[in-house]
Amino acid sequence: MAKHRNPRKKLPKRPAPDNFTLGLRIRRIYEALVELEALAITADEAVNNLPAGPTGRYKRTLARLYSLVGQTAGRATAVLELGEELVDLHEAIKS
Repeated sequence: MAKHRNPRKKLPKRPAPDNFTLGLRIRRIYEALVELEALAITADEAVNNLPAGPTGRYKRTLARLYSLVGQTAGRATAVLELGEELVDLHEAIKS
């Protein structure tokens, strides 16, 4: 078979970025989760310190707010625990 007259130029593979390390990314995610959990817990405490005794529409809104903030704080804690497991797993593999 004859050689093709205009072969496509081969592009070099892109080099991996120097700043990419899995451990660094995992650590950054973990730190962001710690901050998220702190914000969620602070919001939960702020809602719990709101004055009790609203009436009517405000009572329902406050109940929804309690539920929303409580669920957010709970889930943030669960995700943070998962992040801790990921950091521990990475440390174990790295060692």
